[in-house]
Amino acid sequence: MRNIPLWIGGTMLAFLLFVMFAGPHLPFVNKDLTPEKHRWNADRTKLTMPPYKPSAINPLGSDKAGVDNLSKLIVGAKSTVLFVLAVTLVRYLIAVPLGLLARKQKGFTYSVVTSMNQVFSYLPALFFAALLLSNPLIQYGDYRLLKVITILALIEVFRVAYVIQQQTHQISYEPYMEAGASLGLSNRRLAVGYYMPALLPELIINFCIDVGKVMLLVGQLGVLSIFLTHEWVEIAEYTKKFINSSTDWMSLLGAHRKDIYYNKFGFVFFPALAIMYVILTFNILGEGFRRYFSRRANAKV
Repeated sequence: MRNIPLWIGGTMLAFLLFVMFAGPHLPFVNKDLTPEKHRWNADRTKLTMPPYKPSAINPLGSDKAGVDNLSKLIVGAKSTVLFVLAVTLVRYLIAVPLGLLARKQKGFTYSVVTSMNQVFSYLPALFFAALLLSNPLIQYGDYRLLKVITILALIEVFRVAYVIQQQTHQISYEPYMEAGASLGLSNRRLAVGYYMPALLPELIINFCIDVGKVMLLVGQLGVLSIFLTHEWVEIAEYTKKFINSSTDWMSLLGAHRKDIYYNKFGFVFFPALAIMYVILTFNILGEGFRRYFSRRANAKV
């Protein structure tokens, strides 16, 4: 039978990649996000001011500065998805070694993984993210984007490490693992040659699911107007404030959050729809990989 979720997820991912890398170069996309402060009608008798309503020129309308909403979504797709993938990748690069070191369910690493997993499971990840990213050292310091990636990766790294630890502990009792240990293979050779090939299917599945979780988390941060990058700008004499300096979808949510109360639901709807699309893409893809690896395992048996 065909693996329908894998086909659907792969198609959705292919479309997403097309939008990320080819979208900004399409002829109808304003890749520089240049504002259009006013617009005349065909016979130049009527002047229209932004925001512009949906039309052939602006399929999704424009914002208050006259920037095309569709162009903002397409241009921001690459930075948004790459950021989420970077957070998830850093999380797994840290969690996998921790899980392998804690596989024997004893020792310092195991104690740290289990205790920190319990600590971070008491409250939703959103609370920890908002608390840490609101720290003045993060708000005013340099290299904010790198700090944000690290913080968001660390928030649930112990959850992932705990799952890997449980899986490696079960794998340790497989006959081929006991044979490798009896041959006197080093821990490094066991990890690379035995544990990682056995863990790889579950790692791919869980990675796809975690991409959706990170996407949801950063979307929630956007609603709270916690931007990934910002600048400390003087807007009036002796008055400064943080101004968003990114073009990602989360910043669009934060920038237009209040517009929903003024019957401008589209400003919030389309970025939220794009975020939901990414979450569905990777969750469906994860389910497709789960079915694929399950059938391979059953075929070998």
